[in-house]
Amino acid sequence: MDNAQYEPSPHPFIMQHQNYIFLQVDKFFEKLYPAGVIRTQLSYSKLITEEDFKDLKKVKIAYFYDNLFHDLERNSDGKLELKIKWSITFDDKCTPIQLVNIPPSYRGYKHKLNDFSDKDMQGRPHRKYGTIEINGKPVFYYIYFTLQEILDVAKQKSIQ
Repeated sequence: MDNAQYEPSPHPFIMQHQNYIFLQVDKFFEKLYPAGVIRTQLSYSKLITEEDFKDLKKVKIAYFYDNLFHDLERNSDGKLELKIKWSITFDDKCTPIQLVNIPPSYRGYKHKLNDFSDKDMQGRPHRKYGTIEINGKPVFYYIYFTLQEILDVAKQKSIQ
């Protein structure tokens, strides 16, 4: 089989828990875009990582046009319309960004050490992520999940 035509599918274990993943992705985007945003999942087989960027011969500019930029449009003001793609990743290196909670009392000066938290109001950690951007606007999100997190969901389902 020609490797160029081979498209790996996600692991069956991950496929069994896609409802959980989609629910978490919805929650993630609700935090970033409370008014909503159009988004589409990028096929697992089209995902690129840090390793791909090390060898520029591996990642051609056509990859970005074919997978991330092909449906970008400008609105009547000439600004880019957000049409975001996303995919999950288990690679911590792809996700250097983590949201923080800022308390309502914060005024931008004289902050205390514990003013910022990497957990939401319910004490749950914010999900880490990474982006690929055009002119400072994200067009692709790497959304971090851990295998342990997926295993915990599987264990809860087996107990029920």
